[in-house]
Amino acid sequence: MSETFATARWEPPVFAAPGRCPEDVVLHTAQQLDEMEAAAYQEGFARGHGEGYAAGLQQARNEAARLRELVTHLARPLAQIDEEVERTLVAMTVEVARRLVQQELELDPTRVLGVVREAIGALDGAGRELRVMAHPEDAELLQQHLVAPPEASSLRVIADRSLMRGDCRVSSEFAQVDARLDTRQANLAQSIMGESE
Repeated sequence: MSETFATARWEPPVFAAPGRCPEDVVLHTAQQLDEMEAAAYQEGFARGHGEGYAAGLQQARNEAARLRELVTHLARPLAQIDEEVERTLVAMTVEVARRLVQQELELDPTRVLGVVREAIGALDGAGRELRVMAHPEDAELLQQHLVAPPEASSLRVIADRSLMRGDCRVSSEFAQVDARLDTRQANLAQSIMGESE
């Protein structure tokens, strides 16, 4: 079998004459090449530094955000504990005050006069016909010692077995003041809690 191959003849490349450069090629000196290399290095360094700095800054921001979230998450239970401790302290304080008031009333029952006068003062002159409801033992004391304020035309003291010693309710035809110890205690607790917020 005979095979035929197409062949092409090889031609050597054409080079410019030795010692001559084409017109558009600029040859640089060694110093110029060193300066170009240094400039390229500085440009690459600056670009790499800027990109690295930006990436590092973004990573630091991400880490800071995670840490803030962690601290916030950890602080929530502490805030709840603080609120619980505060409520407990207020409740204990109010209970101690309640017991002191009860003890003071047992030692000096005439102290109820001050409570009733304060309740009448809270009416601020609203009405001329005053009614004072108090525990029967306190009512007896009030009937003996309580004097109607000048702006009132009448003052009635009514014994109310549902009230504890030291409790009273004062009313007129226009207003009512609840000066029961439980009410005063709740108002004190609310006042204390309101101031701490």
